[in-house]
Amino acid sequence: MARFITIIKVSIDNIKEVPEYKELIPENNSYEELKKSIQQLGFLDPITVNKNYEILDGYTRYRIAKELGIKEIPVEIYETSGREEELDIVASFNLKRRHLSKDEIIAIIDRIAEKKKALKTQTTEKTNELKKDNLDEQNTSTSASILQTDINKKSTTQESREIKEELKRLAPDVQINDETIRKYLQIKKDVPWLVQYIGDEKKDKIGIRKAYDIYLLLKEKNLLDLDKRIPKPELSKLITDKNGRKVLERDDLLQLILDHKMAVSQAINKIKTEEKLQRSKKKPRTKEDLEEEEELEEEAESTEGEDSESDEYPFVEEWAQAQKEEEAKQQLTPQFNKKNSNLSTSQSLSLSCP
Repeated sequence: MARFITIIKVSIDNIKEVPEYKELIPENNSYEELKKSIQQLGFLDPITVNKNYEILDGYTRYRIAKELGIKEIPVEIYETSGREEELDIVASFNLKRRHLSKDEIIAIIDRIAEKKKALKTQTTEKTNELKKDNLDEQNTSTSASILQTDINKKSTTQESREIKEELKRLAPDVQINDETIRKYLQIKKDVPWLVQYIGDEKKDKIGIRKAYDIYLLLKEKNLLDLDKRIPKPELSKLITDKNGRKVLERDDLLQLILDHKMAVSQAINKIKTEEKLQRSKKKPRTKEDLEEEEELEEEAESTEGEDSESDEYPFVEEWAQAQKEEEAKQQLTPQFNKKNSNLSTSQSLSLSCP
C-alpha cells in the first residue's frame, strides 16, 4: 500500500512527467481559472509524486507552473510498490478531485485496466525469460503462448465485470448502469478508433450513447474502417460536430467525401444551405423571400458544381502523412514499452532498499 512520506518544495527541473500517466486524464476544462488562481494565491495543493519525483497527480498545475516560470513548487511524496499501485493513485486522485462525466470515468477506468493488463504481460514475459535456462525450450514457448492467449481472450462479460470492480474500488459513489458499459465495450471491440472521441461533450467529445449510435450507423454502411479512408481532421468533424454527424447519414455526401471530391466542411455548408431553403419555403413568402430562395438554390448548385470539378480535396496529402507518422509511432512502441519495463524494475529495486 502507498505510504505518504513528506511535503517539501523542490526545483521544477527535478520533477518528471510520465506519458502513460499523463495520457490517462482528460484535459482540465478549468485551466484558465486554475492558472489565474495560482498567479494570485500560489500553489494551494502540492503536486503528488513518487520517490523518483515522477508526477502521479497534478499535470495541469505542473504545466501552469512551467508557463508562469515558477522555479520551485511544493510536492507530496509517496512511496509506492510499483506501476500498478501508482495507476490506482492516478485514478483515485483524479476521480475524486475532477468533475468528470460518467463517459470520461468509464474511459479512464478502462484505460487503467488495459495498462494493468500490459504490466502483467510484461511480468509474465520476464518470468519466462528467467526460467528458460532451466526449462525445455519447447515447453517454455508453449507456456508463454497459453498465458498470452488467456490474457488477450477476455470476454466482454469479463471486461465489464473488471470495469465495475474498478469503479467500485476507485469511485464507489459513481453509479453507471450495465448497459452503458456494454455499449462502451462493444464500440471498443468493433470500432476501437472511435473510443478516442468519447468524453465530455463540453470538451468537443461525444458521449457513449452518441458514439454507439454512430457505431451502428457505420456498421450498417459497412464503414467501420472509416478512420483509414479519410484524413483524421475530416474524421473528427464528422464525429464531434453535430452537423458533421448529419453528413454521416447522407449517403450522397458521404460518398463524395470518400471519393475525395468533397471536404466535410463543404458537405456541412451544403446541408445548412438546404435546411435554410426548406425553412424559407415553409413560411409565407414575400418578394424578398423568393429572391433569397433563388440565391440559396444557386448557392447549393454552385457547391455541387465545385465538388464535381475537383478530383481530390487537399486533405489527402495530410492523411498520407498522418498514416506515415502513425506507422513510425507503432514501430517505436516496443522500445517505449521496454523502457517503461526497465524503469518499473529499477523503481521496484530502489523501493525495496532500506
